[in-house]
Amino acid sequence: MVVEGSVVVARIRLFRDETRALKHPWRRLHLRAASLGVPQSAFGVRADNVALTAELLDGAADVEGDQPVWQVLVQWKAARPVTRLAVRDQLLFEIFSDQQNIAVVIAQPGDRRQTLYFHAGDRSEQVVTF
Repeated sequence: MVVEGSVVVARIRLFRDETRALKHPWRRLHLRAASLGVPQSAFGVRADNVALTAELLDGAADVEGDQPVWQVLVQWKAARPVTRLAVRDQLLFEIFSDQQNIAVVIAQPGDRRQTLYFHAGDRSEQVVTF
């Protein structure tokens, strides 16, 4: 995830083993047609305590190293520059009891990085302050 001013952009990746568990990526995760590819109930972003709405920028199959992946590029826009970002990442928790997700948050300018770790069973959000 990259945070620059009032914009947050994330590249969400699903690996082959994860997509095999889904008949169609994202659909099995109870999406509505208007949800833009990322289920709000499984992946949420709040900026300065305000829930943001995801906007799909792109989505496609790709290869990372020798591993096929499905990537979705998502953007959130806040009303003002983000100083506190809360992330909830529960993607695939309902399917894999041992699922672990990693989110690297990069604040621009300055390329300040913080890594967040999420694991199945933990429903809390994690907060990064800039």
